[in-house]
Amino acid sequence: MGKNILIAEDHPLVQMGIHHILLSHLPDAVISMVDDFDKTLQMLEKQQFDLLIMDINLPGGDKVGMINSIRMKQANIPILVCSGYDEQLYALPFLKAGANGYISKSAPNGDFKTAIDSVMNNRIYASPSVLQNAFGILFNSKNSPDSISSKLSDKEVEIAGLLVKGQSTKAISEHLHLSPSSISIYKAKIFEKLGVSNIVELTTYFELNR
Repeated sequence: MGKNILIAEDHPLVQMGIHHILLSHLPDAVISMVDDFDKTLQMLEKQQFDLLIMDINLPGGDKVGMINSIRMKQANIPILVCSGYDEQLYALPFLKAGANGYISKSAPNGDFKTAIDSVMNNRIYASPSVLQNAFGILFNSKNSPDSISSKLSDKEVEIAGLLVKGQSTKAISEHLHLSPSSISIYKAKIFEKLGVSNIVELTTYFELNR
């Protein structure tokens, strides 16, 4: 009997790509697809699934918090997070939250199939570089990439927090009694240290690592 698999992904082309890979790897699979988090939870209430493949940024979801909500519906379902976000920034927070695997949307099809097999056989899956990073964190927790305070100075943490709240450079400069140019320099350093390129990515980083 084929495995019941649920794909939670809001981009139709990505949905179809995952669907194609699944059927080429598991021809007997019964595949269902949803495009937001509320529908994901509704499907999990209706029937048991052998695997959930889920986007990191699913409409209606709350990033890492989605994992716990899913576990409340089906405690033992294997969860493979599939994301276009930088896996070095986001893989470990999701794995720590209880996901069984994390794979980049840019990964080769062969890696995707390996990830599917791994999580369905109760093994954790992540790319070799993520696993190497995890071992580094295990032996030197002060260098954890998801620890904001370990990467930024106290002033940078304060400014990053204000940026995430949507405050402008001018508003932050007035609030902290610093020149706008100083705030711009701080902002550039924050982006560089956290490996983000805009406020949206900065906000996501804070959401995942708060």
